[in-house]
Amino acid sequence: MTTRFDAITLEVLWTRIISVTDEAAKAIVRTSFSTLSNEANDFACVLTDARGYALAQNSGSIPSFIGTLPATVRHFLREFGEDGLKPGDVLITNDPWQGTGHMSDVSLVKPIFHRERLVAFSATTSHMPDIGGRVRAIEARELFEEGIHIPLSRIIRDGQRDETLIRLIRANVRTPDQTMGDIWAQVSANELMENRVRRL
Repeated sequence: MTTRFDAITLEVLWTRIISVTDEAAKAIVRTSFSTLSNEANDFACVLTDARGYALAQNSGSIPSFIGTLPATVRHFLREFGEDGLKPGDVLITNDPWQGTGHMSDVSLVKPIFHRERLVAFSATTSHMPDIGGRVRAIEARELFEEGIHIPLSRIIRDGQRDETLIRLIRANVRTPDQTMGDIWAQVSANELMENRVRRL
């Protein structure tokens, strides 16, 4: 049996989904530590379906992030599988081939469950104030000069922070408080999107 929506209900839900991503963007602006997020708006918030295909993005998103975030979600799905994801997980990467193409851009993805079934993902990407490596990463000749490489990983597993990964990131960046502050801002935005979607 399928549920049918009338045009008015569909429009109300669609507008609500878009407003969820805009609200998440405002959360990043309010809670991030660096001016890259709270002044330059060098970030994006996206909701995807359970297969990793984009549903909505915040109004002020950077177009390249809008294009890459759904693909990053699908990379996480291939890496961990739907059965390998649990409520309370938060995934992280800055892999240039599975993210935005630039290691300073860190992507976080949170699976959204409803009645123990994966229904969507909240995803954010933000340009970090520092990710280690050369000061002018644009002059880097190889990947290792760009900074710390975070492969497809969990920064939070089943609601518990991975303190080893957090210490590793902090030890390899010049501005650990700002960098981690911006990452936690993304975590809060992903959680906000999850909470709002689950209330729909």
